[in-house]
Amino acid sequence: MNKWFAKQWIAILCVLVGIALAAPMLYAQDDDNGPVDPTVAMAPPTQFIKPADVLKMINDKDPSFVLVDTQPAEAYAEAHVVGAINYPWVQQVRPPIDLPRNKTLIFYCACNHDEDSIDMTHKLAEFGYYNVKVLEGGWYKWEALKYPEAGTDTSSAAAAVPSSFKDSSDAGAAPAAAAPTADAAAATSTGPLTSGRPVGAVTPSFRVIDVTGKYKGQETCYVCEYGEAPTILAFFDTPSDQAADLIVKLNNLVKQDSSKNLKGVVVMVNGEASKPWLEKLAADKNIQIPMVYLLKGPKDLGVRLYKINTAATNTFLVNDKRTVQTNLVNVTDNDFNQVSDATTKMLGGE
Repeated sequence: MNKWFAKQWIAILCVLVGIALAAPMLYAQDDDNGPVDPTVAMAPPTQFIKPADVLKMINDKDPSFVLVDTQPAEAYAEAHVVGAINYPWVQQVRPPIDLPRNKTLIFYCACNHDEDSIDMTHKLAEFGYYNVKVLEGGWYKWEALKYPEAGTDTSSAAAAVPSSFKDSSDAGAAPAAAAPTADAAAATSTGPLTSGRPVGAVTPSFRVIDVTGKYKGQETCYVCEYGEAPTILAFFDTPSDQAADLIVKLNNLVKQDSSKNLKGVVVMVNGEASKPWLEKLAADKNIQIPMVYLLKGPKDLGVRLYKINTAATNTFLVNDKRTVQTNLVNVTDNDFNQVSDATTKMLGGE
């Protein structure tokens, strides 16, 4: 009988110790913005709100909500929904989190299907932010409806980004200077030519005009579309025979590793002038990966976001989980194997 009581007391003691260890998790979101135990509190499904409803709230000066722009600081500086604050999308949210808990947070992004906004609401839910909504259609729809916009210079945009939301792996989280011209690069370069976001940096959303992909003729963002899938972004300065050969090689590489969900995108920096060339290349060489161009050419926001040096003939960024794994500049036919090797390594090969 004594042994039976002893076993019961041991069992009760184990339960009490387990409760004591779990208790801090229950209050983490209130005490120090720590993550909420997912077994204790589950985030509700994503709630969407229509642009017209948000516009009414803005016009009514409704104090119960805050609009949150998840675009990079440079994009926010160029144009954003009037009254929005800038909290750029990041791969990992780290506390402390400077977002109010006593207001409804309405997120928006420049993605085709609100991918970045939805992702941020999920990540913030881990820290107890449940009073959140996503602006249906995001920036594209707001702009198409010609609803009120605002714009600031890059210095004021940077001030709107709390330090806790700047990606620690990317020293360029603050607005970047415009990419140098070829002459400027030649005059100031003291080492190897550099172009593109550095290894370890996040790949932000950026707008392009689709020529041969699933969104032909439309503005889109393939970075958002592909999300965390392994992706090769290839920027080319202008059409050329060498560019065509490299694009064919890239297309074949993506087809070869399609079973591993590898994606590829060709971005023409020179702008709309490349459209006929891209269409013909796609038809002649059966290019399956999407080929796009920057609307404003070398002056486009995408050049600044991705730190593309206009003195570079091409820039290859091999990415996984929206983080640059390898950066290669001025790739030629003879050394395309560097892109292949970097991709194989990223995909877990030798």
